Amino acid sequence: MNNLALALGTFDGLHKGHKQVLNEVKKLKNASLTPAALIFDKHPQEVLSGKGPSCLLTAEERLNLLEEDGVLPVRVSFEQICGYSPEEFVLFLKEMGAKAVACGENFHFGKNSSGDAKILFELCQKYGIIFRVAKSQYFGGELISSTRIRKALQNGEIEKAAEMLGRPFSYEFPVRHGKGKGKAWGFPTANQSIPENFVHLRYGVYASRVTVQGKMFPAVTNFGVRPTAHENGETVSETFVLGYDGDLYGDTLRVELISFIRDERKFESIDALSEQIKSDSKKAVEIFGCSK
Repeated sequence: MNNLALALGTFDGLHKGHKQVLNEVKKLKNASLTPAALIFDKHPQEVLSGKGPSCLLTAEERLNLLEEDGVLPVRVSFEQICGYSPEEFVLFLKEMGAKAVACGENFHFGKNSSGDAKILFELCQKYGIIFRVAKSQYFGGELISSTRIRKALQNGEIEKAAEMLGRPFSYEFPVRHGKGKGKAWGFPTANQSIPENFVHLRYGVYASRVTVQGKMFPAVTNFGVRPTAHENGETVSETFVLGYDGDLYGDTLRVELISFIRDERKFESIDALSEQIKSDSKKAVEIFGCSK
């Protein structure tokens, strides 16, 4: 790879702050440089401390979002470069074909995070690399970060998370076969297993939307352990797609959460659950109409 304009960061959430860095390299497309982003195979915290933060995106989603944005993902092993000094890291980027780099104002790099944006600027000058720095992005007077987004999701503050992401929070997982209880009760659902390392959402019912065969549908998503169905405690996403009557088994479905409706709870009867789902569906349609 040559003639890269390379964005630097963790890009674990691709939120508004990350997008500013990506926008800086996209501006350099006119200089015959290819906009690209350095993507680590593991989160730096996982390598350095043995435990990384919960994922806001699957690896595949992140790559898809970058490609949709016109940015080439350049994958690198973090273990390979984490011991580099700041200067060794810049030389590594130069050898990769980076003619320009961009980072955020609070970017740190190199062994023991000894390099910052100022040092990166000086090293880029030394080695003839174009340097750009993106302004930090704020929401509610505080810096946007993946940590803040995770906290918002844990609290069920879906709209707040969407504001910081610059898009609705979503996830993509294969639709698996369930026990068929939802279908038997009159509300068939698309069931998706949630990996243990994925971000911990507030358990409950959400107004959501999904796109099937190019058409967007309102939906109701229960994210949790399904206490009424006496399941095994596994965290599952169950989505009732309103107005769709088809087979989604085996498909990878993107579920976009729009708003938190209520907490998950156990119902005394299927009739009570059915009535609640009807009420949730009505709210979801209303919210869907406002969110399109």
